[in-house]
Amino acid sequence: MNEQDSESLDSLRESSAFELAIKTAESKVEVLEILHEHDLSEEAFINRFPVLAKVAQGLSDVPDGTAPPV
Repeated sequence: MNEQDSESLDSLRESSAFELAIKTAESKVEVLEILHEHDLSEEAFINRFPVLAKVAQGLSDVPDGTAPPV
């Protein structure tokens, strides 16, 4: 399936904005917020956007600045 395919991401502009938001996210929490905004489950995200899912997988679990001190 093409990375542009998604029922909730119909237009090229919308899917490009979605891709940019995922690529610029700073944490997995931020990615989850983006998925929620687009009414997309984690499973659907992984299945429809495997390359972006790998990008998100490499992110930290918490946003920068909110991690507990070491």
